[in-house]
Amino acid sequence: MIEPSGGANRNPSQVPPPSESSQLERTISLASEACYMVALQRLRLRSAAPEDEKFLFRWWADLQFLIVALRRLRLSAQLAAGVPLAKESLKQAISHFDAALPGLNEMRNVGEHIVEYSVDSPKRHHAHICRQQLQNGGWDGTVFSWLGHELNIDSALNAAESLFSSIKAASKLGSSTTGAAR
Repeated sequence: MIEPSGGANRNPSQVPPPSESSQLERTISLASEACYMVALQRLRLRSAAPEDEKFLFRWWADLQFLIVALRRLRLSAQLAAGVPLAKESLKQAISHFDAALPGLNEMRNVGEHIVEYSVDSPKRHHAHICRQQLQNGGWDGTVFSWLGHELNIDSALNAAESLFSSIKAASKLGSSTTGAAR
């Protein structure tokens, strides 16, 4: 039997929690990945592809993936904000990100909990969203209109890059005082 690498065969309850500097390093990696995903989705939305003739709603799928990537970036910022020295600066950066993308949370929730929304379940978080709205949206090449919100992909990329810059700056601040222990 081949042993998994990186200590993956250890019992998770026996693994010590990561150090603050390790948590910040992981956050940079996750945030970088998410920021590249946002840029990739914007690039795909701005380009034509051979499959567009058969898959007429590629833009819809790419916008849904963009929403997921934006939320993943936000979650990375929240992870970094868990480090006390990074908390205040990232709290403000996350607020700016949320203000730039006001409908993102609702779009993500509806997309991720599609089963509840497709049957108008009373368990859905946004009770004002009904099943008839799920596949009704507009796309003008820059702005996605869905669920009563607008998501401008250029603004989204700018907000993502700004949040990523804030994560990197906060990580430098936090790692310079937390030491190199892992």
